Amino acid sequence: MSSGPAPSSPPQQPISPEAFLAAVESEDPEAIVEICRQAHPGDIEAAFEQLDEEDRETFLHALPLEVLTELTDYLPAAAIERRVRTLPEDERREVLESMSDDELVDLLQEVSDEDRPELIELLPEEMREISADLLQFPEHTAGGRMTTAIAKINASLTIREALEQLREQQEDTEILSRIYVVDDLGRLLGKVRLRDFAFNRRSILVEEVMDSDQIAIEAMADQEEAAHMIARYDLVALPVVDSEFRLLGVITHDDALDILEEEHTEDIEKASGIGGDRGDFAYLQTPVMTHLRRRFVWVLGLAFLALFSGFVMHRYESVFTTHYVLALYLPMVVAAGGNTGAQAATMVIRAMSLGELSTRAFFRVVWKELRVGLLLGGLLGICIALQIQFLLPKGLFGVEPGTSLVHLAGVVGLALTFQVMTSTFIGAALPIGARAIRLDPAVVASPAITTLVDVSGLLIYFNLARLLLTF
Repeated sequence: MSSGPAPSSPPQQPISPEAFLAAVESEDPEAIVEICRQAHPGDIEAAFEQLDEEDRETFLHALPLEVLTELTDYLPAAAIERRVRTLPEDERREVLESMSDDELVDLLQEVSDEDRPELIELLPEEMREISADLLQFPEHTAGGRMTTAIAKINASLTIREALEQLREQQEDTEILSRIYVVDDLGRLLGKVRLRDFAFNRRSILVEEVMDSDQIAIEAMADQEEAAHMIARYDLVALPVVDSEFRLLGVITHDDALDILEEEHTEDIEKASGIGGDRGDFAYLQTPVMTHLRRRFVWVLGLAFLALFSGFVMHRYESVFTTHYVLALYLPMVVAAGGNTGAQAATMVIRAMSLGELSTRAFFRVVWKELRVGLLLGGLLGICIALQIQFLLPKGLFGVEPGTSLVHLAGVVGLALTFQVMTSTFIGAALPIGARAIRLDPAVVASPAITTLVDVSGLLIYFNLARLLLTF
């Protein structure tokens, strides 16, 4: 009597963050394990990011070893590293062995230099050698983000021989949709796909059916460049090579998405004056003192830089006192400069990030932004001058008897024109100048530019006022 087909495991279902949080807050290990077995690991990862530190610990300690090992490539390396510390040696070894080589290296990089050898000793010889090879590359380089779990065959093999070799490699290979072809010295020659093997005679040599495309990135190149190459060339994976073009590994498209997210986050934080390394923690898991440390230096520096605005206002106190209607339009002039300067900086930084601009384009960019600034500032200036001339009620807003509305309109209109033009110039020039001296363009973005154009706007405004209103 047939017992029928064996029951299959339940399909993985999407989970709502609310259901996940409810399971964790219940502190019921069975509920937590059940939801982990039903949900896709990617959904678990997304929901895990929303937990605070205490709930994260509750979740991790509720997982039995077999469930934990299924999630090691999805959860943050810093969280896995903390959980591993609490395990006995045998279980610690099993967790480490379950990780892909690139995720394992991320975990080892989270460990202090003193504790790292202890974990490496738990690894089997092959994984130990792979980890040692990967750890030699800095964290934010292509080599530091690659995986070595790739299918690699020699060009001199026949298709039959290559398939036999791939059969032996399949369990240790992360991606089989691209099979890389190398010469006897391990240098990259090209790639083949499984369908190239399926529709050709088994006696044909690999080199006869391979694609000779040799797009690759050097291991010490920046990880962001690797991500852009994957997007530019529409690659499933990007080969990583050494200085002699020997194939070391690949960066996969999912890693490229992670890299772009990290780099985009870093650029946003730098543009907002947030320094330091955010680490492997989400916002809610980042300690208050870490937030303070990353923000304080920039805020303090910009506060002192903003004192120049106070010195300028003090220097022109007599103009302000005599024509206090200027106070009505001062915030607008200053804000217009900050806004247009930040716009120009954003456009230029984005273009440089996408590889559309280099430092050699400095004068072309500056000339373009000067023209944009002149036209934009001129239009704003004309609109505000007309408002002053025809819509500003006399006797209100501090318009003193004897003050010429024509002269006042000229001051504000010209100040807006020159302020916007100056701001767009600063916003475009500073990021390119920073790149030229090997600084991150995002560092000189919004906060620094806004402070600089505030000072320039005050100087322009008060000098024009002193010139035209006392004429």
